[in-house]
Amino acid sequence: MDQLLKNDKEDLELAERYGVSVISYQDSRYPKKLLSLRNFPPLLYVKGELLPEDEVAIGVIGTRNATLYGKEMAERVGGELAERGICVVSGLARGIDTAAHRGALRKGRTIAVIGSGLANIYPKENQGLADEVAAHGAVISEFPMATPPLRQNFPRRNRLISGLAMGLCLVESPLKGGGMITMEMGQKQGKKLFAFPGRVDWPTFEGNHRLIKEEKAKLVTNGREIAAYFSLDQNIFRPSFTVVLTEEEKKFLALIPPEETTIEELALLTQLPAMKLNVLLTRMVLKKTMKEFPGKIYKKALI
Repeated sequence: MDQLLKNDKEDLELAERYGVSVISYQDSRYPKKLLSLRNFPPLLYVKGELLPEDEVAIGVIGTRNATLYGKEMAERVGGELAERGICVVSGLARGIDTAAHRGALRKGRTIAVIGSGLANIYPKENQGLADEVAAHGAVISEFPMATPPLRQNFPRRNRLISGLAMGLCLVESPLKGGGMITMEMGQKQGKKLFAFPGRVDWPTFEGNHRLIKEEKAKLVTNGREIAAYFSLDQNIFRPSFTVVLTEEEKKFLALIPPEETTIEELALLTQLPAMKLNVLLTRMVLKKTMKEFPGKIYKKALI
C-alpha cells in the first residue's frame, strides 16, 4: 500500500511538472462520448484543453508505413475536416497519424491519443508535434505519466480514438494492423466508417478495399464528403485557437519584461536551470505567447 501511495504521489508530481491535468470520469471536462464505452478509463491525463465542441470529431487513422499518396491524403482530409469545425482525432504515430495531425493543425483543432504516458511521448521524433497539438487541442492518455509505449497499450489507445469520434476514416491500411483493429472497434461501437481507395495492387490498401468491398465502410475521396454525411459540409466555422497556460507558464510570463530579453537575462530573472528554461521557452513559442529572434533573444507576445 505504501508503495502504491508513493507511486501515485510521484505520478501526480510528474504530471504537474509537465503541465498535465489529471481528470476523472466525474469531471465536467471528461469527454462525454467516452462514458458510453463499457471499459472507459476512470482517469485521463490531458496536456492542453478539451473543449465541448470537440464532441464533433472524426478519427483519421491508418498505417505507420504509409505511402506518399496516403500521407498526402491524410494531411488533406485532416485540413478539410478541421476547417469545417470538426476536431481530428488520431494517435500521434508515424505515417498517417502524423500527417492527419499536421493537416488539422493548419485549420483547426486536433486531439492525439497516445499509448504511453505523457512524459514518454512515442515516437520520440513527434515530441515537437505533440507540443503543437497540446497548444491547439489536446494530447491525452489513460496511462500514468512514465508508462513506456508497450505493445499491449495500443489496442486500448485505439478504442479511445474510436470512442471520441462520431466516425472513423481509414486512409491507408493493410489487412492487418492498428488501423483495421480501430475500425473493428468503431463498428462495434456503432460508429460510421469511411475508407479511402488506393491502387488495387498496393498491399498497404488491402484493408481499405476489403472494408469497402464488404460494405462495412463508405468509400470517400476527401474530407468534404465525410463532413457532408454529418451535414457539416459548409466551411463556416473556423475555431480560434485557445491558448491554455499552465500555472508554471503563467508565473513565468509574469516575470518577463515587455522588451526583448536574452536567454542569459531570462536565466537570471527566473533562476531556472538551463534545460528547464529551454523546454519552457519552446512551449511558450509554440503557444505563441513568446516570440523568438535570432541569437536566442525573446520577447513577450501580445495575447
